[in-house]
Parts: sequence; structure tokens; C-alpha cells
Amino acid sequence: MVGAGSMSESLVRGWLASGMSPEQITMTNRSDRARLTELQAELGVQIVNEEDVNAYDIVVLAMQPDGVIPYVQSKIWHTPLLVSVAAHIDPSAIEDAAGLPAVCAMPNTPVAYRSGMTGLWFGPETDSSVRETATALFERVGRTAVTDALTMSAFMAAAGCSPAFFYEIVGSMTPVLTEAGFDETTARQIVAQAMKGSAELLLHETRPTNDLIADVAAPDGPTDRGIGVLRARHLADVMASALRESAKEDQAAIHTTIEIT
Repeated sequence: MVGAGSMSESLVRGWLASGMSPEQITMTNRSDRARLTELQAELGVQIVNEEDVNAYDIVVLAMQPDGVIPYVQSKIWHTPLLVSVAAHIDPSAIEDAAGLPAVCAMPNTPVAYRSGMTGLWFGPETDSSVRETATALFERVGRTAVTDALTMSAFMAAAGCSPAFFYEIVGSMTPVLTEAGFDETTARQIVAQAMKGSAELLLHETRPTNDLIADVAAPDGPTDRGIGVLRARHLADVMASALRESAKEDQAAIHTTIEIT
């Protein structure tokens, strides 16, 4: 792991929870050595100050996007699979700089609890073996979807930005419960657990969402009345607009990267 920021830490926590041993993971971080030492003490992972990138099977590039290509260009690569988790990077640009197959992965922070969603954008030099390796690595911490230059921006908005949207929804619902007498922690747990259970059902169901709503919303019942408020206030338009706005910047950044490379 080249980098020890929040996404790098979330992935490491998820991989350890999935059964990987701390001895299998080495981390390095140039900007904050103290944080690296803290993670070693807490998680038991290996740390190095100067990494030999060819000593590893997989090198995960978890630095800021503008540092990825310069870092790759600063090394001589022979063996590892290169995986970037930095946004707005085209895997073909990494392949050109390294001369090795590369994958751009876009995980979200729930990977720390093995409930993540990761988009995998495979470089043109990757073969089936490389793709299977990368997919297996990220499926240890959640689910994966194959993306590309056209779909990555929408994926990043839907999987990467939407957790903040969900937190906004939870934050807007909990005051109703605290006003009724619940404490803040219990109120949030009630809403979050209902959201978690609903998400689990969605992952196992194939029926349209309107059918799932109908299972809960008896005509003129409390759920039906609440749904009526959401539809009268155009929640669907609001959520779609928020997602498109988030995807717009990502799309522009990806296309800019493609044009530059």
C-alpha cells in the first residue's frame, strides 16, 4: 500500500477482517510517518520507509491523483500488478508509464466493514488472470462492478458520493425520533438499521423497486402517505439531479485525463 490515507486504511482494515494476515500487507507513506507507525501498532501490518516495489505481488497506489503517474515513472517495474485507487486516472496511462498491466479501482469507505462497492477499470494490457486477481482482492471487502472510461464517472457518483447522500437522509430523519423521546444515538441506530436491512433486501431481490414499495405501503396506510409526500416533493428528481451533478465533475476530470495522456 503506497499511501496511508483514509481509503488505504479502510481497505487494509477490510482485508484484515476478511482473513488476510498483517504479514501479507506492507504500507508506506511519505507525507505522514507518524500515522504509518500508528497503523503498524494498531493493525500489525508491515511498514517500510523505502519500498522495493518488485518485492510484492500487488502494489496499490493510494496517493493523491496528481502523484500517481510521477510515482510510477520514478520506479523500474518488473513483476507486480499495479492497482490505483486514486480518482480520475486512466489505467492505460499507468500501463504506459510502468510497462505492466494496471487496474484502476474505485472503492468506497464501507470496504472497512467488508460492505464496500468497488468499480474496476481494467487496462488494455490486463488478461483474464490479472482481472480475476484484482476482482478477488476487492470482493474480499464487498462487491465489484466492471467500469470503463464511459461508466466510471456515474459509478463514482453512485458508489463513492452516495454514502454522503444516505448520511444526509439519516440526518434528516433522526430529529423526528429525538423529538419523540429517543436519544440521538438510538435514533440514528434505528434509521441506520432500517436502511441496512432494506439494502440487504435490495441485494437479494430482482423485482422493481415499486413492487418492493408496494409490499410495505398498504393503500392509505402510514407508509403510503409518507411515500405520497416524497413523490409530491419530487424526491426522485432531487436524487437524480444530485447524482448527475456529482457525476458531471468526475466525467470532466476523466475526459481531461484521457486527453492529456
